[in-house]
Amino acid sequence: MTRPGPALAVALALAAAGCAPLTVVPDAERERTHAALEGQARWLRVAVSVSPLFGDRGKLLLLDAPAAEVDLLRGTDDSVIPPPAPERILLPGTPVRIEQVEFPTGWVIAGRAVMSPRYHPWVYLRIAGEERPFIIVLSSSSVSADVMVAEVDRMLTRDDPSRALAALPAEQREAIGRRDLAEGMGVQAVEMAWGVPEKVRIDRPAATEEWAWPAGKRRAWFQDGKLLRWDR
Repeated sequence: MTRPGPALAVALALAAAGCAPLTVVPDAERERTHAALEGQARWLRVAVSVSPLFGDRGKLLLLDAPAAEVDLLRGTDDSVIPPPAPERILLPGTPVRIEQVEFPTGWVIAGRAVMSPRYHPWVYLRIAGEERPFIIVLSSSSVSADVMVAEVDRMLTRDDPSRALAALPAEQREAIGRRDLAEGMGVQAVEMAWGVPEKVRIDRPAATEEWAWPAGKRRAWFQDGKLLRWDR
């Protein structure tokens, strides 16, 4: 399919959005992103929730964060519209295939559901047994291929973590299946349950770590590599 050039994309996007701002990813960065991701077989790195893609129920949204931390869609009063309630949770180690990275050009935006994060790049995934495509929504401000690939890497991995998950105690596996934590978890188990942290503070002499997720709404503290306490 022929993709419109940047100037045309901007003009069409502004018309479709009623002059809503749109970040335009340079052509070279788009091509780098396509080359770096499309066609790859990966596995889920962390537990993710599955819900309809807001008003587009023909697609499924994958999230590695609680609804309270998700800011993908806003109403006319600029209030955050939360994602629909999750239908289920997929475990780390679920195999996926990256089919396509779709950027929000004017043509694309016009074809997306109004009640969807249509000004963001979307990564389309296929998972066996599901006819609908799964979508990872990337940041609307990302213009670099490196940043977009890093966003995908937070949720997907090239190394199957199924064996590591299976080796955990039953209590911890069950907690990960709820996207919850359990005392005594190691750092990998916490990452599987709550996703990759945004910030990590390490005190090597004290053998402690403090993890924080976006906006500081979730935090976890470790001693000697084991979960000591957490706060959300």
